[in-house]
Amino acid sequence: MTEAPPTLSPSRLPPIPRLPALALVILIISGCVFLCVGAALLAALLRLPDPLPVTVVDDGAAYPVETRASTVGDLLAELNLTVNEGDAVSPPPDTYLTPNIIVRVERAQLVALVVDGEPASLLTRFSNPFDILKSAGVAVGHYDRVVVDGTPATLADLLVWPIPATQITVQHAVRVQINDDGRQRTIQTTGATVGQALFEAGITLYLADTVSPDINSPITGDTSITIRRSRPVTIIADGVSLETRSQGARVLDALADAGVTLQGLDYSIPPETSLIRPGMLVRVIRVSEKVEVEQEVIPYETIYQADANLELDQRRVLQEGQNGIRQTNVRVRYENGIEVSRTAETTAVAAEPVSRVIGYGTWVVIRTVETPDGPREYWRKLRMYATSYHPAALGGDDVTATGRKLTTGVVGSDPDVIPYDTQLFVPGYGLGIMADTGMSTPRLWIDLGYDDASYVPWSRWVDVYLLTPVPARINYLLPYME
Repeated sequence: MTEAPPTLSPSRLPPIPRLPALALVILIISGCVFLCVGAALLAALLRLPDPLPVTVVDDGAAYPVETRASTVGDLLAELNLTVNEGDAVSPPPDTYLTPNIIVRVERAQLVALVVDGEPASLLTRFSNPFDILKSAGVAVGHYDRVVVDGTPATLADLLVWPIPATQITVQHAVRVQINDDGRQRTIQTTGATVGQALFEAGITLYLADTVSPDINSPITGDTSITIRRSRPVTIIADGVSLETRSQGARVLDALADAGVTLQGLDYSIPPETSLIRPGMLVRVIRVSEKVEVEQEVIPYETIYQADANLELDQRRVLQEGQNGIRQTNVRVRYENGIEVSRTAETTAVAAEPVSRVIGYGTWVVIRTVETPDGPREYWRKLRMYATSYHPAALGGDDVTATGRKLTTGVVGSDPDVIPYDTQLFVPGYGLGIMADTGMSTPRLWIDLGYDDASYVPWSRWVDVYLLTPVPARINYLLPYME
């Protein structure tokens, strides 16, 4: 028989311990706090970061983006921007992104280089041909030939080339020695052959000259060129300089070989019979003559004639003048189109000049002018430029040309205009007497005298009244009044 398991009666169960009420409350609150903190941490772990504003510049093209990438490399991967060999990224790919950062991608371009005939390809971020050559370690000198995308370029052009370069050809110059009929010279050339090198150097070859090595021979770094010249003659004729060679003995032969003929009065320098010397210069002078008629103006004279019916200092034209004409036949000689001589052959007066006659007044009219001392009679009124002077301005000299003492009331002028001892009146100055000689000027001029204490500067046009009595001798035809 199977024995039944023992059972416990309720009275035999162990007693359940009871917690105090305060401990139970604390336990419940601690549990709630733990659950809240855990929930907050979990939410923080599950929350995505805010996107950052970033500007990407790809090969010069800029555009803004917003990204949750953490580094520059992650951003480029996110945007599917591939960085190829030679490209540059700034800042580096492992740089952490910050708000508003600018990420630049500079793309390398493939440039074809040909240096001294050797082709090469170059990946470079430079577009300027000078920078491309520098980055490739290719030095360019003044005599080297550079072609950028089919266009020849100088060193100065390379620095400011306006568009990106894609193909650059550089041919470095080599030094070549030239013996030109005994004259030594050294050139730098990029010519491929002897003929090209001589052409670049501006050396002209003639059919009778010999060149060694042959003009089709290639140029190398140690090339030496020898030129043996035939007998050269330079002929200048009809405005053209002709370099030629002649087997003849005289200048006439050289001219004939060059197809240059002398006609009429033409001649050569040296003369046609002169012997040819190497390097001789022959000038052909083309001569022509013609007769020209020259007309020369015979100026008319101006005659002044007194007119008693005309008031003093007034003039009128009594007869207009007319120029005459003298005609001459002149033989003109031209050499090479330039006039070299004129020879008068016959001369005749084609028209006689007619004098101009001007009448000038001799009628003296007495008038009056108001002065500070009352009305005074005057016989002539002149418009003159007035200045002033005093002894101190003359270094203390106070003696006039007539021996009078220089003081207020003494004036100086041209005695041919105002006779000495003539009394006069100048508004603003007063009465005066002509007692000194003024300087010669191309106008009517008067110098008003003062003593040092009362000096007043003058520099203006004034009316000058010559007071009576009328002098016995009058200059009716004053100068400066034409």
